[in-house]
Amino acid sequence: MIQNVFIIGATGKVGRELVSQIVEKDLDNKKHINPTRIIGLASSSNFLFSEKGLSKENCLDFSERKRNFEKYGSLDELLEMVKSIKRDEGDSFVLIDVTAVKNIIDFHLKIIRETDFGIVTANKNPLALSDYKTFQELIKEPSRYGYRCSVMAGAGVIDYIQDLRDVTDHLELTEGCFSGTIGFILSELENSVEFSEALKKAIGKGYTEPHPRDDLNGLDVAKKLLILARTSGYNVNMKDIRLLPLIPEKYFNYDKINEFLDSVKELDNIFLEKIIKAKESGNVLRYIARISFENNLPKLSISLREVPKNSPLGSLKGTLNKIHIVSGAGTYSVKAPGAGLKITAQNIRRDLLQQLKGRKLIEY
Repeated sequence: MIQNVFIIGATGKVGRELVSQIVEKDLDNKKHINPTRIIGLASSSNFLFSEKGLSKENCLDFSERKRNFEKYGSLDELLEMVKSIKRDEGDSFVLIDVTAVKNIIDFHLKIIRETDFGIVTANKNPLALSDYKTFQELIKEPSRYGYRCSVMAGAGVIDYIQDLRDVTDHLELTEGCFSGTIGFILSELENSVEFSEALKKAIGKGYTEPHPRDDLNGLDVAKKLLILARTSGYNVNMKDIRLLPLIPEKYFNYDKINEFLDSVKELDNIFLEKIIKAKESGNVLRYIARISFENNLPKLSISLREVPKNSPLGSLKGTLNKIHIVSGAGTYSVKAPGAGLKITAQNIRRDLLQQLKGRKLIEY
């Protein structure tokens, strides 16, 4: 039995790492009883496809853009191509979405509705920008729709909450820090680094989005929180989240990064005062996403808060993410990298394992 995969977003950072891991660790692994075979790769405009599977050399050439490849018109065109494949009994097909494309919801739905293919996605948008009914339809069969990498780079939180839901153990409280960028900045502030300098350091280390406002506005954290709440079974939408950006919204009007960085220098003294105030109480600042309950209804909020230095979230350092879940069964905490190419790609491959038919462990 062979697991055939088609990777969309294969030339992006995560896509390149994923292709590299699959060809090095799965494709050539002679002990692998259920090997993964790449039959297709696509960027935003080009694709490479072979019904019999792509060679290691071709996969790497495509992901690293070493030569020109054939163009395609739409994702539906690629899907029809794959649907025409004659598969051996037991073989499966999985589409992997490692893009950040927003208007891809209908494509995910088409795969779920019209085929028996599986999907593994690290793209939060189909899950967070769709309505709740669409979300439920996408994730209804865990064996066909894997999205563990949409939160904390696949640290296992999604799986845990799905299991809680299926054993009818209800959440009492969920809170976490889901932005490695903001976590790094706040850790630097604790070390007496000014806010504007901490932000520049984060940019220099490659921790931020191309424009850092896309980290500081909290929207990425909001998507993750929404996915967690919906996975728990709650009919909520983005408008239901009380979101307070890390910095005032007026600063997000600066499109040029240099102007943006100059403008946020105004915040250096404000953040210094906040740090001093927190330290006087034995606290630290954390940007916390929270699901609490009032009259059995979920309340979703995201804001900068003071927490005790030695608390589960207060002890967090640098770019690490952490989630703290309280349910009827007790307390569950996970600390893990919130991002990172290698860990994200590896956890996408773990999602692929969940869709292997007749999976058997490798013998060493």
